[in-house]
Amino acid sequence: SPGLAERAAALRHRMRPGWAHPHAGFEETRPRSLPLKANPHMHMLEASMAWLEVAPGLGWEALADEIAELCLARFLTPGEGALREYFDGDWRPLAGPKESVVEPGHQFEWAWLLIRWGRWRQRPDAIAAARRLIDIAEASGVDLERGLAINELNADLTPRDSLARLWPQTERIKAFVALSMVAVDSEERTAAWGKAAAAAAGLRRFLDHPVSGAWWEHIGADGVPLVEPTRASSLYHLTCAIAVMALGLQFE
Repeated sequence: SPGLAERAAALRHRMRPGWAHPHAGFEETRPRSLPLKANPHMHMLEASMAWLEVAPGLGWEALADEIAELCLARFLTPGEGALREYFDGDWRPLAGPKESVVEPGHQFEWAWLLIRWGRWRQRPDAIAAARRLIDIAEASGVDLERGLAINELNADLTPRDSLARLWPQTERIKAFVALSMVAVDSEERTAAWGKAAAAAAGLRRFLDHPVSGAWWEHIGADGVPLVEPTRASSLYHLTCAIAVMALGLQFE
């Protein structure tokens, strides 16, 4: 509704004085604390893209552009194109053992967003970057034996955390559905949907839970689910993946 759109825009406007970074994007906290992080910007870009589709002209276009450009300029490693997560106060990636993590789930999720933004802004460089993110995540971040995206890689793209959490599977689905929409030919489109179907098959393993309506959060390296609390945050990832698949099928 117009009232909600105006409230959202007002909230965005109030964020600027307290959290805006001098170069681009946002600080992590007020007062400043480091490291700066890519992940909150991913969610802000997603929110911006959602709002500009339903309430154009309220300033979301500029914020989406700002965050997408920041990602392309600072979040991706030069040459390789992998996504970095943690940065110093000038948006330089941190190279410590803890901070140099690469998360396959975030590779897929940023790719989904960059393809959406790249199509909207007619930016082939963004779509090319998204393709590279998907290639890296699929080649290094998916355990072929289990058919699941794992949690974390090291900076050299070797496995760091081989557990497989639910949410990276949903982002893998979304990335390949988006890739199908920018496929150069029918062969690439078919291959993208094949990968999306494989990711969906992996996701279904998490839903095979003894409690109806619940899910497993992790599947171990041995292929056995870990017994732990089900997290409500995973519902967001599940519903979004379902919505993206439905939209992709309509596009087909």
